[in-house]
Amino acid sequence: MLRRLRVAEAARQYKGWTMRQLAEHLFVAHQTVMYWNQGRVFPRLTKAVEICETLGCSLDDLTESRPSEGLEDDDFFNDD
Repeated sequence: MLRRLRVAEAARQYKGWTMRQLAEHLFVAHQTVMYWNQGRVFPRLTKAVEICETLGCSLDDLTESRPSEGLEDDDFFNDD
């Protein structure tokens, strides 16, 4: 389940930026970036793509998604 986007960590890792600097590059309020990072809200898909393009990373790099316990990938493709 997707809990939050790791935008602060990605901004530091890929560009050496603070959340405020990332917000300036994306033309959003720094509180917006903080809310994304905390998982309070999620950006629209177009903005998520813009974040990835700006930082030079993939959407997978931003997510903190973990599969549900007890389920294997094959469980989703079971024809039974």
